[in-house]
Amino acid sequence: MSEQIVNDEEYHVASYVAHAMPDQIELIQHEINQLEGAEIHATSDIGKIVFTLEATNQKKIANLIDTIRHHKGLLNLAPVYHQFLNE
Repeated sequence: MSEQIVNDEEYHVASYVAHAMPDQIELIQHEINQLEGAEIHATSDIGKIVFTLEATNQKKIANLIDTIRHHKGLLNLAPVYHQFLNE
């Protein structure tokens, strides 16, 4: 059996712009706010939501995004920035 090495000192932050249907903004904001490490920074009346995710690895970021990307009220989800640091 191989042993997986986990680096607990890795830190990832990724930012996204989501475009939601205007009548679904509050529901999608609620779903984003339920994600561990998520923070919404701005929302517009036309449905744009700017948010960041923080996690200890890239796989966690991808899993968090997968939980919302198929929401029926989400028109588009675009990554803006991703940075990781080894502390």
